[in-house]
Amino acid sequence: MDVFELAKKYHVELGIKEPSFATMAAELFGDLGLSIMNHLKKEGYTLKGTRFLDYEKSLVLEIVKENKSYEILLRKL
Repeated sequence: MDVFELAKKYHVELGIKEPSFATMAAELFGDLGLSIMNHLKKEGYTLKGTRFLDYEKSLVLEIVKENKSYEILLRKL
């Protein structure tokens, strides 16, 4: 899958609205963010939102299960 197909998935599945950020996420993390979220959905978690922490290398996945909220940080080293 090329980076633009992955960017579309980041846009649709993770709600990254800005096309350039979706493309950046696809370039940095490949399908890792999508795989993590797919696994979490199977475990009953819901995606609340996404955001970039430093506009370079850190994508935050905000997730919820029942009444508990969590953040998962994906960072490219």
